[in-house]
Amino acid sequence: MKLHIRHHKEEDAQPLMNLLETYHQTYTYDTGNNLTHLSHQANSSTWQQTLAIRPNNNRGTETQQSTTDFDANGNLLVLNNIGTLNWHYNNTLNQLTKADKSNTTEHYVYDYQGKRVRTVIESNSQAQSQRDYLPSLDISTNEAKQQSSTLHIGTHILSESNKDNTQSPNQTRYQLTSHLQSNTLELNDKAQTLSYEHYYPYGGTAIIAGKDKAQVQQKRYRYTGKERDDSSGLSYYGARYLAPWLARWISPDSAGAVDGLNLYVYVGNNPLKYIDPTGNNEIGTISRHKFVAHINKRLKHGKKLNLWIGESHSLESGAILLLKLLTSINIHNIVLENCSATLGLRPPENINFVDLMINNRFFSPKTYWAFRRAKKLTKNHNLYYLGSNCWKNTYLDIHLFGPSNNYIALVGSRHIVDEIETMGYNYDLQAYPAYRHTNEDENIALLLLDRVEHFRKVKRTMKEIQEYGVWVKGRRGVKGSAFLVLGNKATMEREFGNAAQAVPEDLSDLQDYQSRSRTPKVIQRFASLFRRK
Repeated sequence: MKLHIRHHKEEDAQPLMNLLETYHQTYTYDTGNNLTHLSHQANSSTWQQTLAIRPNNNRGTETQQSTTDFDANGNLLVLNNIGTLNWHYNNTLNQLTKADKSNTTEHYVYDYQGKRVRTVIESNSQAQSQRDYLPSLDISTNEAKQQSSTLHIGTHILSESNKDNTQSPNQTRYQLTSHLQSNTLELNDKAQTLSYEHYYPYGGTAIIAGKDKAQVQQKRYRYTGKERDDSSGLSYYGARYLAPWLARWISPDSAGAVDGLNLYVYVGNNPLKYIDPTGNNEIGTISRHKFVAHINKRLKHGKKLNLWIGESHSLESGAILLLKLLTSINIHNIVLENCSATLGLRPPENINFVDLMINNRFFSPKTYWAFRRAKKLTKNHNLYYLGSNCWKNTYLDIHLFGPSNNYIALVGSRHIVDEIETMGYNYDLQAYPAYRHTNEDENIALLLLDRVEHFRKVKRTMKEIQEYGVWVKGRRGVKGSAFLVLGNKATMEREFGNAAQAVPEDLSDLQDYQSRSRTPKVIQRFASLFRRK
């Protein structure tokens, strides 16, 4: 197999051998964190790029700015040598009119949640190609009405099939990723190389190689695993589009100045360490103390709020979080999932919290004695059960047998993260996610970090509403006891303000918790002063 390299001009393919070389890039920023100058030095070529930044709003372009470069909302209107952009009223990209091809326009269509569901390329008002985006499936149709589809299996496996085009055989792409989730190496089902790509820090292609030109051109999901549009070179992240060659977003952060005054900067200008899976401001992180204070403040004013903890029945982490919260949050009702529910049985009427936990779950001896010592803690709490008769009637369980006031519930984590059950059992649809089917404005869910990591590998189904979330730090900074709080937008913003941000449907797109726990820059500066001494 002979690999070819494409560099600078995508249409020029050359043998890979002897073309690789080291390069040095220097990035210069202004005081507003805007990239102003980029210098690239290599043996084969040296080039520089300068960005013009408007001082009062951080808007940046490749050339000296004019009043027509941005609309009133701060959305970029011109991509140099590519085309002009048009935007919807809600700040989603509407269309791209190509500069090098007369009467060629690419249109973008979104659903009610702002998620892109279709792209159409027209020339002289005639459709040339169309791509429709369904959950885990892309369907493309060309001018000759030939149809191809891309099935997303898990997070980094693409199964491509072509219904009418015999020139492009069916194949599977196994995408190997970097620590930034960027697709670097693609293999087929025989472990043969389809493509290899190396990226510049902000997502531009430094080198891309493949078995042949066709294989390389078919690659769509690239830097940080996001789709790069061929027409514009923009990477689509969901809420916004990234221009890799500009090292910035082409529209401002819709959340406002919650992560600084610069609304266009990408991941704080630290793209070698951080990613932004959705294009929204990163999900915020609050302390355990602040989380408890928020909850107690609401309860103190007589407002209802229920907490649902998602656990693994074979691990003690969820139960331990429950016990910790019982010591700090003024809630006296406990709702436990009956793990014997598959037998169609309810627990005995007089069983206590500790005995139910021990009888229903499989804990280590250390945890057994911890719960024995917890008897005193829980004796003043009311105990209720959920999930009787294999979760056949969740509404009946919670309304007839459950508490009438605020409660903390401990259930299997799948009842937190899925909208419907995908395992094939005849469960009540209200069991997924259970916390939203009593009154979603009065319920939030808590998912421990180990459960979040587990569901990164599982394709979940969340189509009804957009979830919002906020991270809560672990006790004394211990990462393992951190958890993600989930709820609908209104509830999360009411309780946690701008720290709550949209959570992606696919949890593999959720930014790692550790990358959210950054030391504030002010503290970093003080720490560096002490180190110098």
